[in-house]
Amino acid sequence: MLSGAVQCESAIRSGKAELVILSEKASKPTMEKYTRLCKNKGVDFIIIGSKNELGAAIGKGNRTLLAVTDKAFKEMLLKEYQDIRHGGDDNGKN
Repeated sequence: MLSGAVQCESAIRSGKAELVILSEKASKPTMEKYTRLCKNKGVDFIIIGSKNELGAAIGKGNRTLLAVTDKAFKEMLLKEYQDIRHGGDDNGKN
């Protein structure tokens, strides 16, 4: 897991990022820059949580941007994200 603009941007551009997580509280220019970069590079991204919540998730202070470099971890996170957004799995269960 990477955090910070420089490390995350490098991972996206180099193809090492599997998933980018942006804080809902990111500034509009930051949001536009990284969503565009992810789309151009074919990297999945999600927008969720406060900066404090993203930082706490990795044991650090406030973070606006995270990059996941492990494919299996990406798949697990995306499944959990879908469960949260849709209220459970395909059967409606958590």
